[in-house]
Amino acid sequence: MIQKTAGQKDPIIQLLRELVSHDGRQKHNRFFVETKELVKRAFEYGGEVESLIISERFLEDCGELIDQAQLAARPVYSATEGLLNKILDAKPTPECLAIVRRRTTSSSDVFAAQNPLVMMVESGDNADNLGMLLRSTDAAGVDGVILTADTTDPFSRRVIRGSRGAIFTVPICPVHSSVKAITDAKNAGLRVVATSANANVSYADVDMSKPTMIIVGSEHVGISEDVRTNADMVVRIPMNGKINSLNIAVAASIMLYEATRQRAR
Repeated sequence: MIQKTAGQKDPIIQLLRELVSHDGRQKHNRFFVETKELVKRAFEYGGEVESLIISERFLEDCGELIDQAQLAARPVYSATEGLLNKILDAKPTPECLAIVRRRTTSSSDVFAAQNPLVMMVESGDNADNLGMLLRSTDAAGVDGVILTADTTDPFSRRVIRGSRGAIFTVPICPVHSSVKAITDAKNAGLRVVATSANANVSYADVDMSKPTMIIVGSEHVGISEDVRTNADMVVRIPMNGKINSLNIAVAASIMLYEATRQRAR
């Protein structure tokens, strides 16, 4: 059965409105994903989908997702395109969206993997770049992504879009302190390798075949002095052009694929 929403005061619409903001996602411990592709991936990759909302204009196009939601005993709602437009302020209006429970992982679980490869992002403030970085971590098969407290919300709309569903496949571990995360990683037997354009050692000269945590810093200022001091190694990615900067998604991808290349030997 599909429940027709009763306008802006409908409880599911009020919840969706709150989930647009970071505070709302924190308060309800939920977020939303949009478009058929990402909703399908939420179901397929283990996202804790709680409800499905379909734009009335696309009810026939979303039949497979409706069946999937009903099979999982999840409520399905329909809403007018105009109502979703008011809530999401998005054009074009997504044909459907799902409300999903936020799920995070502890650093101890991430570090306990067999020969762990872990990515840590310190102060990453660009949502699009973080989404792309998560796609790379999925592709490289990392065991988890650690995000410091001042990194942009990984459950925000732009990060979810950019991740293309990797938010459901890669364990996310929020932490408050970079230094504590590094200390915990070292205590668990991981080598901590941070990246900086000002380092002297090339990334290709460091052994990442053993348990490793790689750190990338802010797009604007790089890693903090605390990270630089506490990491086992600080390495650079050689750049031959005039602009001495890579965004965190590119830097992370280069580092991760060097690590996977070494591990494939």
